[in-house]
Amino acid sequence: MFSFSTEVNISIVVGAVVFLCALWSVVAVRHLKSLKKQVDEQWELIDEELRKRQSILPNLIETVRVYLKDKEELLEKMIAARILAAKEYAAGIKKIEYEHDLSILIKEIFDLGKLNMELAKDTNFLELKTEIDEIGNDLEEEVKKYNEMVRYYNGHRNLAILRPIAAVYKFGMLNIFEVET
Repeated sequence: MFSFSTEVNISIVVGAVVFLCALWSVVAVRHLKSLKKQVDEQWELIDEELRKRQSILPNLIETVRVYLKDKEELLEKMIAARILAAKEYAAGIKKIEYEHDLSILIKEIFDLGKLNMELAKDTNFLELKTEIDEIGNDLEEEVKKYNEMVRYYNGHRNLAILRPIAAVYKFGMLNIFEVET
């Protein structure tokens, strides 16, 4: 038979365990939410740079169209790629693919500028190229920061002590973002 003091001691231990589990849960959720918020804020900075780049592309297309009338198919591909990239907002596989495809087309157009002397001398083309290159450099820095934050978040999400909370509260793995500039 248990005495009154033994029952009280068991109740205290059970209460303490429940309290510690609840505290652990709250702290873990707050920690993961904080990391996720930092990742989301960094994504906003990347998206801002991507949108700047996308807003310049119509000017680039029109400038190139004047000098390279035979490259209309490439320009139409760029227009379609820009539309897809602009529609996709969330950081994910689709956004990465769309921006990658768009970057390849931008590079192709800049390579055409090397082949066409008139285009290569056009001040508007040169200014747009410089501006896109600057955005690309800024984008590269923001992507590095984002990827570091994603790695840190994913690492914490996968810690044995946080994994159960991440599963219950649906803190999923995040993708690394790579875009060629």
